[in-house]
Amino acid sequence: MYFSQIQDFFPESQVQKNIVNEQRLTQNNTTQQKTNVPASEMMKSLESEITSTVENVSESIVSIVIKKDLVVYRSDPYGFFQQPAGTISRQVWGGSGFFIKSDGTILTNKHVVADPNAEYTVILSDGSELDARVLALDPINDLAVIKIDAPSRSFTSLEIAQNTDDLQIWQFTIAVWNALAEFQNSVSLWIVSGKNRMIEAGWDRLTGLIQTDAAINPGNSWGPLMSLDGHVIGINTAIASNSNGIWFAFALSQARIDYILGSIAESGRIKRPFIGINYIPNSPWVASELWLSVDYGVYIINEAGSIVAWSSAENSGLEPWDIILSVDGDQINGDALWALIQNTLPGETLSLEVLKESWEIIETDLQLWES
Repeated sequence: MYFSQIQDFFPESQVQKNIVNEQRLTQNNTTQQKTNVPASEMMKSLESEITSTVENVSESIVSIVIKKDLVVYRSDPYGFFQQPAGTISRQVWGGSGFFIKSDGTILTNKHVVADPNAEYTVILSDGSELDARVLALDPINDLAVIKIDAPSRSFTSLEIAQNTDDLQIWQFTIAVWNALAEFQNSVSLWIVSGKNRMIEAGWDRLTGLIQTDAAINPGNSWGPLMSLDGHVIGINTAIASNSNGIWFAFALSQARIDYILGSIAESGRIKRPFIGINYIPNSPWVASELWLSVDYGVYIINEAGSIVAWSSAENSGLEPWDIILSVDGDQINGDALWALIQNTLPGETLSLEVLKESWEIIETDLQLWES
């Protein structure tokens, strides 16, 4: 009734303008109030959020101790010669991991538990020690799954992010680990500096990595990388030593964890996707040498066996001489196809843009198969 009376005295457009101006004034006042929040209060709020997150996840972080039988030598009375005198079990290294299932299943890095001749002991947050066995090593990515057998106990597993695609550059993250497998609840506040990075780590090429601003020493690694709301978004993996200690984490999602656990349950190992082609990355030099009409994408080699029989590539109509130009709308440059495949899951379908006979461009769907 009141609004109708106002309309009797003012044109409708004027009433609307007054309402809009009042809304803008309210928004400006709210923005001004937020701006006037003291920096100390903002820092206290951030500190409280970090403290709460770490308290909630601390019981899920474990230390992993690596022990090996080392040969002990003894000298002759004159100190000239040494001969083996037996073996002794010694701790040779350590790392961290975290529970991904309540039954004692733990995710860590492959390089932590890759030695088949070593023994692995897990130290829980309460100080108790339990023997662990390796369930599977990822043949491509720096991931491993181990398990402790404690049927009478239930462990608190961490929540994995449903999807890491929404991860933002410059977003705050928390890294939690047990430094050197000794100092529990070591925590760092990290900023995301990049996504989908690739580095060479020893003999491995790791792709799809999250880059952070941390400067970390070897040994202080292998715990989860978490968002401020307590969800795991990655597992800390490697240092780029030639870049002044830039730290990287391998991105994780609930879909990836579910696939890893399902693959282990089904076949006892972590299977990876493949498409079944033998190719080389295209480039201006390759295009010049092979007389190709484009200088990007990946070129399927023209030789016997370049298309694996009965593979998903053959089913999708790929042939020798074909050049895969893009995947899901993204142009392929360098060896981006390899990186993309290794960071997807078997069963997913990719949309390919393919150049055939140097003139016809077609689109085809390709379903990834298990290796």
